[in-house]
Amino acid sequence: MRWLHTSDWHLGRGFHGHSLRSEQEQMLETICAAVTEHQVDVLLIAGDIYDRALPPEWAVAALEEALQRITEGGAQVIITPGNHDSAARLGFGRGLMRGSGVHIRSALSEAWTPVEVTEPDGGQTLVYGIPYLEPQLFAPSLGLDRGHHTGVTAEVIRRIWEDVERRRVSGSEPTVVLMAHLFAAAGAASDSERNIGVDAAAGDRPEHHEESIGGLAVVPLELFEGFDYVALGHLHGRQRLSGTVRYSGSPLRLSFSETRQAKGAWLWDSGSGEPAQPLDWSIGRPLAQLELPLEELLAPETVELHRESYLQIKLTDPIRPARAFQRLQEVYPYMASFSHTGRQDAPHRTYSAKVERARTDTEVVEGFLEHVRGGRGASAEEAQLIAEGLQAVRS
Repeated sequence: MRWLHTSDWHLGRGFHGHSLRSEQEQMLETICAAVTEHQVDVLLIAGDIYDRALPPEWAVAALEEALQRITEGGAQVIITPGNHDSAARLGFGRGLMRGSGVHIRSALSEAWTPVEVTEPDGGQTLVYGIPYLEPQLFAPSLGLDRGHHTGVTAEVIRRIWEDVERRRVSGSEPTVVLMAHLFAAAGAASDSERNIGVDAAAGDRPEHHEESIGGLAVVPLELFEGFDYVALGHLHGRQRLSGTVRYSGSPLRLSFSETRQAKGAWLWDSGSGEPAQPLDWSIGRPLAQLELPLEELLAPETVELHRESYLQIKLTDPIRPARAFQRLQEVYPYMASFSHTGRQDAPHRTYSAKVERARTDTEVVEGFLEHVRGGRGASAEEAQLIAEGLQAVRS
């Protein structure tokens, strides 16, 4: 059977004030097309289907339409909620949807109750879906004294293997698949993931350790040994952690730290003995990070190349030019982030330092103006207005 591993759709999310609705609708279309083109039998969605507990109405309608298209084509869908989802809301109607081929594992007790998938040759695949489990909330239910991700995950996986052993009594050897939404050891972080106990900057690959709650929030790969495939969600870059453990990543780029990340999903043929293969997608507007002086940013060839991209712009002019932000906004409608780096070696860069050096009220105001403009002080006309304003206050 052919499996498509995805996660982190984040339906309803924006990007620095820009709506991602059209990109996310394109994403759903891409996923539906991939299921058809590659003759996928089972679609796995490992958490963060929505971006927030109360998603916008269009996102709910779009998800329903996509699931309907996928199941009408003959594929099954298995979903687990992530830390952005409301497990209760996402799981509404799961008993009714089961008959149509949509399986939602949103409750703790369902984590060790598999979705049973019959292979064409009569073999059986057991899919165990672990919903996102906030340790402090679920540790008591699992009989644990300490609440951390490693302990909670280990206990759930222990119960999963107990269930597998009971099913092996008949003599058959099932294929066992695990779905989970967590931070696994050696996984690379992005800027767009919500912190779930792991304090990691973009690109960091934290390891599991026992000395702190932060270290215990990183789940060791050893826990996933024995599974035929482990479909993880939460980290937004597609990555392979071991022969069987993978993150699909988010299909869309959700932060500038993901500008160069591989995006797509994993295709896996169970029973083939072959590892999962990457499926590459390029969805939505491109992202670009530009660090240039204003003159170069406004050059026609630069504008032509990046006009339709979401941009992170860092202005490098030693002194911030007048109306720099407005002039860039006029030619780059999708500018998402703007900052002025200016001279990195300039003395007295803080406003407090300028205040300390100021000898008059006029110098205090002019110092503020120079500070917020990145080094460009008051013009002669502005200096006159400042002087008149201060005189009016004194009067």
